[in-house]
Formats: sequence, C-alpha cells, structure tokens
Amino acid sequence: MIITGHRGSLGSEPENTLRSFRRAVADGCDEIELDLRVSADGSLVVMHDATVDRTTTGSGSGSGEVASLTLAQLRTLDAGLGERVPTWAETVAALPGTVRFQAEVKAAAAVPLLADSLRADPELAARTLVTSFHPEILLATRRAFPGVTTGRIFGRTTPDVLALTREAEATWALCGISGLTSAFVADLHAAGLSVTAWPVPDATTLAEAVELGVDGVTTDNPHLLTRSNV
Repeated sequence: MIITGHRGSLGSEPENTLRSFRRAVADGCDEIELDLRVSADGSLVVMHDATVDRTTTGSGSGSGEVASLTLAQLRTLDAGLGERVPTWAETVAALPGTVRFQAEVKAAAAVPLLADSLRADPELAARTLVTSFHPEILLATRRAFPGVTTGRIFGRTTPDVLALTREAEATWALCGISGLTSAFVADLHAAGLSVTAWPVPDATTLAEAVELGVDGVTTDNPHLLTRSNV
C-alpha cells in the first residue's frame, strides 16, 4: 500500500514546503502529494491556494494571487518557519529518487509545464500521478502527454465514481474514505482502477483502509502511521 503525505506532513510542518516534504519522507511516506500553480512569469510553483495570503507571510508583495506574482516576489514570502515557496523542479531535486509524487494540478496553466517536465524525464513520469478534481484538467494533461498516469479526486464517495473516473480517462480514483466500502473498492478494482482513500489521520483509520483493500492512503499525519498497520 502506498502511503502519501498530504502537502507533505501537513499536520506537523508548514504545508507544501521542502521541510514538510522531507519530514513526510523521514516519517515513512512512499509518496508526496503537492499542489501546482504557475507564477506570473511562468514558473511551476507549489501552492495550494489561488492566493498566498493563508499560507505565507511577508510585506510588500505578501498578499495576492499566485498567478499575479513573479517567482522573485514569491521568494520574498515566508511559507512557515523560514521556508520559501518551492518550485516543482526544486522539489523533485530535493527528494530521493525513490519517492513518488502525487501532483494535483490547481491551475490549467500548469498542465503544459508539468507535461513538458514529465516528458523530459521518463523516470520521473513513471513515479508521478497527476491528479485533479476537474476532468478537463486531467484530459488536457493526457492530451499534452499521453503516457501520463492520472487520478480523479472525489471529496465524497458516491455511486458514480467509476463513471466519473472513466469520464476523465483516469486510472486512479482518490475517494473520500467516508462511505467507502470493501465491495465498492472491489468493483473499482474489477473495472481496472486503482483506489486511494483519504483522509487517513491516524493508525486506526489506516487499519480500516487496509480492510477496505485500497491501494493507497493519503494522510496529514505521517508521523502517526506505522508500517505495522499496513
């Protein structure tokens, strides 16, 4: 089972920072989930929100939309504990080559940049799952790089997950664990899909996910999960 650190180690470190990613790896994660947007000058940067206000502090350019700030302006911001907003390339370079990535595309402008990065590095492409709530983003990613592996995210598990995942031409369904059953996971598996359950905040929930038979889990708290539960 793949254990994925949500925005790194969200429960204990500043989200979507190199510090958070390294902590998640140190705590045993196989995969790092992160969010991708594009700066005003075309850099592929790691940021969840459309604006920098919630997750960074600073003066001058310390607020506003990510898409309206240059990379240099983003660099002036403190993303928590002195961390800076990282780029996709910096994140890949900072982590061991065995670590997988779950790259959630938050802005359509990120699609061609991410596709170019994966196309240029087949080994990186092989360990990257591109995800989104939005089928149009996943379809655009597949058009830009047909060899990509994609997954559709669902906040709630509903009976139409299979149809909606197929609509997006994805091979992973990332399902809210509430309402997810082992029979439903088996149906998705029978249809050729892999399944991630989220959120999985603790060892008790991880044990429940194991019973469901999912292929992966996403957690804010990697430090609370152990391989003995898998």
